[in-house]
Amino acid sequence: MSENSEASVLKEYQAHIRETELLQEEIIKGAKAGESLASLLLKCARALSLATGSDTFCQQVERSLQAVYGDALGDPGALEETLAQTRQRLEKIRAAQALETEPDLRLEMDLSIRAHQDRIARLEERIRESKTQKQEA
Repeated sequence: MSENSEASVLKEYQAHIRETELLQEEIIKGAKAGESLASLLLKCARALSLATGSDTFCQQVERSLQAVYGDALGDPGALEETLAQTRQRLEKIRAAQALETEPDLRLEMDLSIRAHQDRIARLEERIRESKTQKQEA
């Protein structure tokens, strides 16, 4: 292995350690603040994935949490995580569309933007409803 690639691996490893430490702090603060268990579990999965170098684990946990806690149970933390990811994808699509010159591709991206905007509106409504129901309980 060359010195440059060794330095690159070490740099990535150190970045993962820093990110894992930040996640640990977020988990502790979130637990004390009463953050949703789904949100805390997702942060734990991210920390484990960084520690092991396996993105697959985190992706599997994330999909399951979103399906069960978000879509099925309406957990605000899981819904907010889904909302944040949907917003990130929307911004990436908008940025790509701004650079695209092919009309057919721009049209496809426009359709995707509308679908993401609709999904965001639905998620925001579900979050409001679930928070209202939680306050009433």
